[in-house]
Amino acid sequence: MPSNKAAVFTGSKDLGKLAKVVEIEYPTVKDDQLIIKAVAFAANPTDWKHAVFQWNEPGAFFGTDVSGIVDQVGKNVTGFKVGDYVSTFMRGGTERGAFAEYVKADPHLTIKFDKESFDLTPLPVGSSPSSSVKNFEGAASTALGLGTVGVSFAHTLAISENKEENSQRYILIWGGATATGIYAIQIAKLVYGLKVITTASSKNHEFLKSLGADAVFDYKQPSVIDDIVKFANGKIAYALDTVASKETYQQTYDSTKGSDKVAFDNLLAIKSEDLKLNSERKSDTFGATLVYFAIGTTQSVGNTKVEPNQKLISDYKHFWYDLLPPYVQKIKTPSLRILASGLESSNEAFDLLRESKVSGEKVVFRV
Repeated sequence: MPSNKAAVFTGSKDLGKLAKVVEIEYPTVKDDQLIIKAVAFAANPTDWKHAVFQWNEPGAFFGTDVSGIVDQVGKNVTGFKVGDYVSTFMRGGTERGAFAEYVKADPHLTIKFDKESFDLTPLPVGSSPSSSVKNFEGAASTALGLGTVGVSFAHTLAISENKEENSQRYILIWGGATATGIYAIQIAKLVYGLKVITTASSKNHEFLKSLGADAVFDYKQPSVIDDIVKFANGKIAYALDTVASKETYQQTYDSTKGSDKVAFDNLLAIKSEDLKLNSERKSDTFGATLVYFAIGTTQSVGNTKVEPNQKLISDYKHFWYDLLPPYVQKIKTPSLRILASGLESSNEAFDLLRESKVSGEKVVFRV
């Protein structure tokens, strides 16, 4: 079997010292899994947060986003073959992680791309603009973000698939320039036919409009909530807070004043009890999205073990298999921050995210 290296947790939570590269075994493919030969990785805040706030023992595997080439296909897997160009996501931890030369992947968390449209030339170190997915760097940035949007839209918010009805409805996406926000804007427009209101700093307004946002408001402006309320004119049906702090979730809620029966979602398990609510608005619904529930196995949330939610998994798979594929080639990635190749770049990627030195970009590096 080929040699295999992976980035694992050192046990130190200091800057620059979270990860080290070690030799591990080549993974054994199960009947319902794929083996992917990695080409590129994308770093996410969840990568370093798991290490700093949850992991206590060294040796856990880093990484949630990886792109590459299918190396093996389990005998029960359909729709994939050896040589396919793909990206996938997973939850790093004691069993596996995405930051390895060869990784096990679940088909329902994996996207297949058109090989004919790919440029195999590595992107140079530095910044690379947003584009459709046409290289492994861009592919690496897609799976976790699209999976998150899928769970949110198809399950937590339960957005109607009736595009004719949705053409008169707005979704408010707080944090449109985040990686998830960038994908949420596009999916809301392309897949569901919704009108989109979003927030971002002024430098990102034209970019988000180019993705399909109907209106973009500067979250730094004191009048942002009143401005959104006035623009929406009571037509907001759905609201997703991708920044996910109590402050931003409250702002998201307040911006829907005048709208009725709004479905709310956030990405950090903030509850409605944490908000100041209008007692007269009794038809609103509140939820929270954690994409790892789509994996279909028991997940740890803090000290709590959460068993699989079959309705969530079913809704997510409907999105992943039935709704998303026709639009994969149309979706644009965030801008990319390309680091030097090598798993050793893991620490640099984590430090950039920990110190908030990344804005409107996805940090990516090759194997």
